[in-house]
Amino acid sequence: MKKSIILIFIAGLLFGGCKKYLDVNQNVNQPTTVTPSVVLSSALAGSGANLAQDYLNLPRWMGYWSRSGNYVPDVQTETYNIPNNYTDPEWTRIYNTLNSYHYIGTIAAEQHLPFYAGVSKVMSAFHFSTLVDIYNNVPYSDAFNVATAVQPKYDDAQTIYNQLVVQIDSAIHLFDAAKDYYSTAASVTLTTDDQYDILFGSGGSSDPGVASARMDKWVQFANTLKLKLLIHQSQVSAQAQFIKSEIDSINANGRGFIGAGASALVNPGYQNSTNKINPFYANFNTVTAATTNVSYFRANQYAIDFYNSTNDPRIGAFYAPVGTSYAGNFDGDPASVSNANTSAIGSGLLKGPSQNELILSDFESLFLQAEAVQRGWITTGPTAQSLFESAITQSFIYLYQDGTNTVPAGLDPVGDATALYTSGLNDADWNASTNKLEAIITQKWAALNGINWVEAWTDFRRLGIPNLPISAAPTHVEPQIPIRYLYPQTEYNTNGSNVPALGTNAQFTSKIFWNQ
Repeated sequence: MKKSIILIFIAGLLFGGCKKYLDVNQNVNQPTTVTPSVVLSSALAGSGANLAQDYLNLPRWMGYWSRSGNYVPDVQTETYNIPNNYTDPEWTRIYNTLNSYHYIGTIAAEQHLPFYAGVSKVMSAFHFSTLVDIYNNVPYSDAFNVATAVQPKYDDAQTIYNQLVVQIDSAIHLFDAAKDYYSTAASVTLTTDDQYDILFGSGGSSDPGVASARMDKWVQFANTLKLKLLIHQSQVSAQAQFIKSEIDSINANGRGFIGAGASALVNPGYQNSTNKINPFYANFNTVTAATTNVSYFRANQYAIDFYNSTNDPRIGAFYAPVGTSYAGNFDGDPASVSNANTSAIGSGLLKGPSQNELILSDFESLFLQAEAVQRGWITTGPTAQSLFESAITQSFIYLYQDGTNTVPAGLDPVGDATALYTSGLNDADWNASTNKLEAIITQKWAALNGINWVEAWTDFRRLGIPNLPISAAPTHVEPQIPIRYLYPQTEYNTNGSNVPALGTNAQFTSKIFWNQ
């Protein structure tokens, strides 16, 4: 019942609209202050929607999905002729979500609420890092200063990343301060904050000990996010000392990272009802019928071939079978096969309308840790091999679970994972892999299929792993997968004097700062 109440509030906030950073209009019929707990649950649900619904054509470039042969070519996506308005909706949605966290931070500072201030900082870092990873320089320091900067400047991407690490550190201190705050807080405060924290809350506990443990989970999330930002800079030699010092600070706070079985996920009460369906599932289904995406997105033959090459049974979770096998198209192929002979997106991803929405999965965290250990950044604790194998296992467990988070009888995700990572095959079995870093990133790519395509794109751009093919379209602007998106047309329309100049075919030449 509590989740249903939260979802009603969220639906009202999300579908009532949010204020983008450059919108200075104010609706006088709306209250000037909204309880931060209600905005928190809405913002966290918005974060889930951003991950589930934004940049939905990236899985095609990443070799996961393809366009169905039942549909005409998508010339922009398949030839890489990407216009500025290609990502207008995503840019707006992410800044809308960030606006919610900015509001939370403002109210938290006024009312001295350390937990809400911490969430504002760490979740803002989460989304601003995504914007940097996709566009490089973006509005940051002036993004919400609507009184003085209606047209906000663009900040340097490396500077933003460094500042995000500072904000994450500040959030960690605030979460620790929240422990003291909750030790003497009123029961109603404890209950409300736990209930509306749909990322790590337990549904409404009034126990200060539960609140303290919840803060530690937030610290683990913050540590993992910081590690992710540091990993993204692995090829930036000038950041080597900075990375070392920040790894040391993570070790010093003693909480570690998101571990096996501890994924950061949201579920405010998703259900098969209008505006309440899980956002990823809603890409493919309405309350009463399938959307066109069910027939439009099919398996990519590149991924089919990869999973088959290692006898990886996750293929049956990522894709639906065609008879007794799996088949796809190479995206953009003029001779793409019709739906009758290609695999749809599978039930390991489309579990049901009430499925959880991952924000940062345990297996992504474990792969990040494995890379950090393999690079020598983390020198204590589990080995890179054990982290690698645990990440694969958790991927199997997640994909085998149904919409109720239960592994059906007869399935053995742990046994199947063990069979894969002891198969003797390169890039699947640690001991048999000649390049350990390549094995980590390859299996990370394999696990993030339909789950976090932006992170897979980031790994591909910084390391070139895996060796993905370009689209099978007969022509391309350039014969390479784009390395960035162009700035949205909405920015040129409303903030054009501040948008950084990009050269011709910048989607291939204008690198994100960490792409060195």
